[in-house]
Amino acid sequence: FGSKYGVDIKMVEFKSSTAPVKALISGDIDVFTVFPGGTLVAMSRGAGLKFVGCNWPGASYTLYGAADVKTMADLKGKSIGVSGPNSTPNLFAIEALRAKGVDPKDVIFANAGGGADRFRALAAGIVKATATTGEFEPEAVKRGLNILARAHDVTPNFSRNCIVTSDKVIATKRDQLIRFLAANMDGYDYALTHRDETIAFSRKLAELTAEDPGPASIYDEAVAQKAIDPLLAPRIDRLQWIHDMLVRNGVLDTKRDVKAFVDDAPRQAALKMRKP
Repeated sequence: FGSKYGVDIKMVEFKSSTAPVKALISGDIDVFTVFPGGTLVAMSRGAGLKFVGCNWPGASYTLYGAADVKTMADLKGKSIGVSGPNSTPNLFAIEALRAKGVDPKDVIFANAGGGADRFRALAAGIVKATATTGEFEPEAVKRGLNILARAHDVTPNFSRNCIVTSDKVIATKRDQLIRFLAANMDGYDYALTHRDETIAFSRKLAELTAEDPGPASIYDEAVAQKAIDPLLAPRIDRLQWIHDMLVRNGVLDTKRDVKAFVDDAPRQAALKMRKP
């Protein structure tokens, strides 16, 4: 899709959500897609970054419980596997607990690695619950684990990914950025209308077997919940909710208006540039 708009897109994978923020500020990358939380922290502290779209404004996140943990109340005094303080799974778990009337102080948060590692830790009995993406739901059912909460039910404003760039890129590489956004729009449009091809490509990319139900599960959930927006519209209401959540959890000290952190002009130009 990049070649259609004359832009060469090179993908770079990061193991954490903080590393790309530093890479973007230093100029090592031009744009990245990530959970908005860490970026909002950097923006609130003066980083010259902007949201230029939200590709996954919904959240396909699930809180899983062990076989003997049937309700959120059962988690009191037990461990929840996350990937560290103030991480996406940590913040989601905290908000999910509050939504169900459980004080987060009544549980133990344990660092259990990445999403797949956290799920394996739950299956092995190392932790009693974990928060990770919805793609593990079929495996959870097979193993007799419980679904305690889903993001679209308990935290509907929790967004999975938005697209971020720097003020410098907007100023010096504006045309390339616009072309990049147009290519993204076409790509998401294609994925949402070609289910089997997208699922097969996901399995290949993640080196999964053809029988692995995870990609189909997350695809169908995202479509059913309208979690993906191919037009990349920035959801100010959700970004504001996430920012306020960070304040509520002590990650940030002061509430700010997130409109100052959004530049929608490049996306608007991309909408006009799109080709059939």
